[in-house]
Amino acid sequence: MIIRAIFKNFLSFDKEVQFDMLPNYKRTTLSNHINKINENLGVLKMAAIYGANGAGKSNLIEGILFIKSLATNKNFLNSVSLSNYFFALKNDAEKEPMELTIEFINKERSAFIYSIAISKNRIEYETLQLSGLDKTENKNIFTRKGTEVKYSISLSEDIAKLIIGWIEKNPFASLLTINDDMPILTDEYVKSAQIWFKEELMLVGINSFNPSLINVFRNNKHIIDFASEIFSSIDLGIKNVKVQTEDFEDWISSHNNIELPLSKLDQMNYGELSEVNNFRNTFTLNIEKGVKKISQMMFEQYGENGFTRDMNIQAQSDGTVRLLTLIPALYNATKEGKAVVIDEIDHSIHPYLIKNLVKYFSQQDTKGQLIFTTHQTCLLNQNFMRTDEVWLVEKKDGNSYIYSLNDFQIHNTINIENGYLEGRYGAIPFIGEINI
Repeated sequence: MIIRAIFKNFLSFDKEVQFDMLPNYKRTTLSNHINKINENLGVLKMAAIYGANGAGKSNLIEGILFIKSLATNKNFLNSVSLSNYFFALKNDAEKEPMELTIEFINKERSAFIYSIAISKNRIEYETLQLSGLDKTENKNIFTRKGTEVKYSISLSEDIAKLIIGWIEKNPFASLLTINDDMPILTDEYVKSAQIWFKEELMLVGINSFNPSLINVFRNNKHIIDFASEIFSSIDLGIKNVKVQTEDFEDWISSHNNIELPLSKLDQMNYGELSEVNNFRNTFTLNIEKGVKKISQMMFEQYGENGFTRDMNIQAQSDGTVRLLTLIPALYNATKEGKAVVIDEIDHSIHPYLIKNLVKYFSQQDTKGQLIFTTHQTCLLNQNFMRTDEVWLVEKKDGNSYIYSLNDFQIHNTINIENGYLEGRYGAIPFIGEINI
């Protein structure tokens, strides 16, 4: 679970901003939205982020993705144009380092604070701490300043020299990734923190596409059942979702009018090959024990008088396909206790559907989190969303500011959707007169 994220001199965040999942205990409604960590701390399971186009909502999501990428990929900073990430709308934008911090709790209930400062030349500062959760003092796991590192455990002189050499060779690599190259940091907390970034934090962008999506469904019956539950409970005319798998030779004999990447298939000895058409996973080819298999997503759809027929993904709308890509993320947030962050959750999906999906998640007993950006004001409903779960982003002089709806005195009977549309809380676009 994410507790808080802090950014400074990163994208549109010039001055330090903080986004957090900390509840206001004075608000007694929807108490099931608070996951209790200890007697003093709870963490919210949901957050919606609002703001005008260009205000910086996606930059908040990008900041979390940036930290995840840095913590899991040694070569991440070398693969991007780093100068594009500094706040640019001032002189000497790169004179000061960008600073990013995230505090989180993993499934074992260990709480961590990971902070990093990056200049145009190297990682200037990096630290991983065990969080005291504002109850006890934070405990250092490692702190890196330039090439100097302090650890919570004792290291031999040879290991310490190896780490220094690695840092000098990889000035833009997070120390969290050193064990990917050589397993010499034996502190289990380092491994636990990286596992959280790799496996327990999921991000879905506006155009996120998973080429292995069919196999995600094929290899996990629980996700298929979850998808069928979601699709059948909303008015899409779909009874259930399934993955249809056949021997390749049988399938090709009945689909001889389909163009397949046969030349690539002939070169395969193992693994999978996905065919993508119009952002749709049309089929996946696998070789299992030397036998070629083909799989595709199928949707059992209703016709007249109870008639049903299996339809492939090409017959589905963009909204249905977008929902399909969200299903694994929603499953992981609901059933697996993971922190899931989605940019523009409502992209291509009808407001009524998104409202019911968010309402569904709000009613689940889960240790997971769902954090998303949206423009759908229908979600500003105190029947299934707390005011401290709503965040707003505004931009002034090119600088984005983040604040919570919890900053306002809002009674639980107030219609916050109307108040937001009236501009009472800010974070809406200013529309001047348009003369054509």
